[in-house]
Amino acid sequence: MTSSSFRSTPSSSSSSRFSTRRSAPAAAVGAVLLALAGCGAQGGGTPAPHATAAASQAARTPVPGPERATASARLLTASGTPAGTAVLTETPNGVEIMAQVQGLTTGLHGFHIHANGQCAPGPDAATGQTVAFGAAGGHFDPGQSQRHGHPGQAADKAHAGELPNISVGSDGRGTVRYVNENITLVPGKNSVMGRAIVVHEKEDDYKTNPAGNSGGRVLCGVIEPAQPSSVVGEKTQAAPRS
Repeated sequence: MTSSSFRSTPSSSSSSRFSTRRSAPAAAVGAVLLALAGCGAQGGGTPAPHATAAASQAARTPVPGPERATASARLLTASGTPAGTAVLTETPNGVEIMAQVQGLTTGLHGFHIHANGQCAPGPDAATGQTVAFGAAGGHFDPGQSQRHGHPGQAADKAHAGELPNISVGSDGRGTVRYVNENITLVPGKNSVMGRAIVVHEKEDDYKTNPAGNSGGRVLCGVIEPAQPSSVVGEKTQAAPRS
């Protein structure tokens, strides 16, 4: 499995660049209907008015498609203050994660999916001391790699829960968008539904066990099912649960 490219950008600067594959079944159906309308032309090749209108209407009408699994997480501070959201969408290439945070220090912040769906204090795996969001456990590692690495590595080479750092601007806000090929939202050992997603206080170096030397856990949210999109090619809108 090859590594996925990713980019995180503070909201105070330029917008995140990314590419997403979009299907356009409505346009394809419209093109077919237009061709059929041409076959039913009157006289010297002029399309029948009712056929043209039908094709035009079809081109504007979204075509229903299979529902995509979606989920969301409401990111909170240790004191329970809302400080961001994460929206996850199942795609043919993995799970797309779009996150936005606020109220953080300027710079890069480690970002990971953790094994347990609990955002409560608990023991730190390295020190045994009780820390904020320690109950979330270690990084999600269904491949039992027991190694911290960079996003996009095979699940048997690094934790499947590795995500790119979030870059936060001087206004305390940041966003990231990334497709993780090693996880899913559907039932199975690689499913992250019901697990925790965590933001750390410092940059992840993508190599140091167990968490990339990214410091304490500053934000946490549990990944829960969200309303899926039923239109192929339309951008999924999923609001976090209140």
